[in-house]
Amino acid sequence: MKHKLLAYYKHSLEQSMPPTPAQLSAYYWFKIDFQDDWIGIPKQELDESQLELLKACYDFFQPDETLTKEDYAWNQYLYFNGDQPSFKNIEALRFIQFQIKGDTTSLEKKLIESAFEGFIHANSLIIWNGFNEGVVIEQNAHYLEDEDFIALAQALQSDFFFSICFYIGKEMKLSSPIPTIFGQERNLFSRGLAFMPKSNVLSLETILPNLLISRLREDELELFKEWFSLFEEDKELLLTIKTFIENNGHATNTAKQLFIHRNTLQYRLDKFTEKTGFDLKNYHSYITTYLACLYYTSGK
Repeated sequence: MKHKLLAYYKHSLEQSMPPTPAQLSAYYWFKIDFQDDWIGIPKQELDESQLELLKACYDFFQPDETLTKEDYAWNQYLYFNGDQPSFKNIEALRFIQFQIKGDTTSLEKKLIESAFEGFIHANSLIIWNGFNEGVVIEQNAHYLEDEDFIALAQALQSDFFFSICFYIGKEMKLSSPIPTIFGQERNLFSRGLAFMPKSNVLSLETILPNLLISRLREDELELFKEWFSLFEEDKELLLTIKTFIENNGHATNTAKQLFIHRNTLQYRLDKFTEKTGFDLKNYHSYITTYLACLYYTSGK
C-alpha cells in the first residue's frame, strides 16, 4: 500500500523521521503502521475526501498547539516514535487508551479532562492524539479497576452525550520496549472496537477470544454449527449461557442480571448440558462453549 501511495502521488516524500516544522506547511504527513516510515503528500494534490480517507487509514500527523511541552513529548513518543520523555519518578506505568465515537470537533477537551480527573489518580497523565482519541498514563501501580472506567464512560455519556470506549493495557516496566507495546495494544484496541462496538471497556482478555474466532476457517467453524446448533434456534438460551460464563459461573449474579429466578437459570443450564453434552463444570467445555457463544453473537 505504501508503494501505491508513493506512485499515485508523484511529488510525495518518504522518510524515516517525523516531519520538521518547515515540512508541515506544504505537506500532509502520515505515519505508516508502527514503523519508522513517514509519507508526506503535497497539500495541493489532496482533495478533502482523499484526506479524510487517508486519515482513516493511517496516523495523521497534526501537532496540537494547545499541548503542554510534557504532553507533546509523550504524544510524539507514543504515536510518532519521537524521543523518550522524562521518566522522572516513574517506576512502572500502564496505558489506558480511549476513543470517543462520533463527531468530537465541537467538544471542549478541558471539560472532558475535568471529568476524567474526577476518577483517575492525581499523578496520571492525559495525552490526546487528535480530537477523538488519546491515552491515560497511570503510574506506579495507581491503577483503576475496570468498573471505574465503566462508571467514567457512563458519566461522560450522561454529561456530554457521546459514547467512549477504553482499552485497559498491561503494566510495563521502564525496561520494556514501551512504544512498540503501546502500538501493539493500539492495534488490538482497533480490532476490539470492530468486534465489540457496544463495549465501554476492552482488554486483551476480552478481545483475544473474538480474535481467535475470527481466524478460524469456514470448515472449522462448521464444528460450532454442528455442536451448538441449538444456539441458532434458542437465542434466550444463548444469552443465558453467555451471561453465566461472563459472570464466572456465579449463579446469583447471572440470575439477577437476566431478571430470572435461580431455578429458571438452573433449568436452562441443565437443558444446555442435556442437548449438547457440554458440562460447564469442566474447564475445557467452559472455554469451548464461550467461543461458540461469541461466534453466535458475532452476527456471522
